Amino acid sequence: MKIMVVEDEILTAKSLCMDLEDFNGEVLPPVAKGEDAVNVYSEKKPGLIFMDIRLAGEMDGIEAAELIRQLNGPEICFMTGFATPHVREKAMKVKPIAFLEKPFSIADIRAVYDSVVDKIKGS
Repeated sequence: MKIMVVEDEILTAKSLCMDLEDFNGEVLPPVAKGEDAVNVYSEKKPGLIFMDIRLAGEMDGIEAAELIRQLNGPEICFMTGFATPHVREKAMKVKPIAFLEKPFSIADIRAVYDSVVDKIKGS
């Protein structure tokens, strides 16, 4: 399964990608902007996206996820350090597989990954 990380904090993105590589998925290079996430999704079709909500560029993670969903997009796990009730409510409308608040653990990431793998195997 291809996995994409959309995160504008480069150290966080690289760390998450390194952790995900241990799960035997194909981890795409991280993306920092919502606009780029939509383009990369269209080209590479990852099965799971870890999407930060606050991103560099014009489009936030929720807006990018909405556009990706319109393209029959994959499972999306939102990540944020700014989980206000309004942000959470807006994000949940996209129907993510998970919503993680920073800081999160490798066990949290593994649980999301495993749930997507189990969902794919059950299809």
